[in-house]
Amino acid sequence: MRFNNFWCYRRILFSKGFAAAVRASRKNLRAFERDRPPVAGPYMAELDVTYQCNCRCQMCQRWRDPRQNELSLAEYRTLAARFDDLRVHQISIAGGEPLMRGDVFAVIQAFADRGMSVNLCTNGMLLEKYQREIRSSGATCVTVSLDGATAECHDGIRGMPGSYRQIMRGIRAFLDRRVKTMPILRVRMTISNRNIREIRAFCRKWKNVADDILLQPVHHCGAAYYTGMDDAFRHLDPATITAQISPTALAQDGYMGRLVQSLAESGSFPHTPCYAGLLMTRIDPWGHVYPCLEQHVCVGSVRANDFAAIWNSARFNRERRRLAANRPCRCWYNNTALIGHFGQLLANTNPQRLWTRFRNQVGQRFQSVFPYKLL
Repeated sequence: MRFNNFWCYRRILFSKGFAAAVRASRKNLRAFERDRPPVAGPYMAELDVTYQCNCRCQMCQRWRDPRQNELSLAEYRTLAARFDDLRVHQISIAGGEPLMRGDVFAVIQAFADRGMSVNLCTNGMLLEKYQREIRSSGATCVTVSLDGATAECHDGIRGMPGSYRQIMRGIRAFLDRRVKTMPILRVRMTISNRNIREIRAFCRKWKNVADDILLQPVHHCGAAYYTGMDDAFRHLDPATITAQISPTALAQDGYMGRLVQSLAESGSFPHTPCYAGLLMTRIDPWGHVYPCLEQHVCVGSVRANDFAAIWNSARFNRERRRLAANRPCRCWYNNTALIGHFGQLLANTNPQRLWTRFRNQVGQRFQSVFPYKLL
């Protein structure tokens, strides 16, 4: 996940599991450089627990998938145990709409109880109904997707009249009873040519309300489920983005800065080292395993084989090598961009220098809030 508002993420960054996962990730990168199998599992696993959805988003076609027989709670508990053995740290529970799955809170708890940081990605329409269950599920973070600063814009993209108002009620209910142990609440706007001029209003609306604000450019992936918008809607004008974020805190966000620069120079997303299959993986609702979040190539199924066996298989390693040697695509998802950035640091920096750089970055974040220096 991305860290804009550093202080709200302190439970993750200073947890024992985070430090261990960073060390394991560095060992994976070193092993890959030496043409050896990974010594640990991925840092992050994105789990799509269902493709059922109560929205009809233009950029996503998952809601059209009629398949049943998703992975059971027992199968997710087995997967959680294996992830624990492999020192996986970050779990993203996504969909579809994961809150449409009746046992989703038990699924979250299966991973949270083993010390993993769990991010629940939701469209927010069921947030009011399940606010208590989410608070007590063990999730570290809840990311609510919104596609605009107004009901007209959001509901038009989502294909669900009244959804914006319903989400607003849910967020207010969720934030109404804040306690120290409740999940971080983030809002994320998937930006396209249809809502790009609402970025500034979106940031102003959620400043000092949500714990963090994220922007996510819409992607097109013909091999997966992001195929709905045509080229005109996917086009992002860098000058418009710059004008929209300039009066907001996101003007200092390196993620957005690199996006704007790359769009201006090449008309596409930034090119960054790919750590698909090394530091991340994705598993669909039926247990198919993909190195890449865009689900280009399936390398196995947790219903047919143990995840560790898949992760360490020759088939998986061939796909890692292929992606490293000749990646045909570019993506700029929040998660992959962050992992790409820190993957470069882990691969190219010795542990002492890495710690010094991390400490200095933390100090800069704290000094923007507190007047004293981090020791």
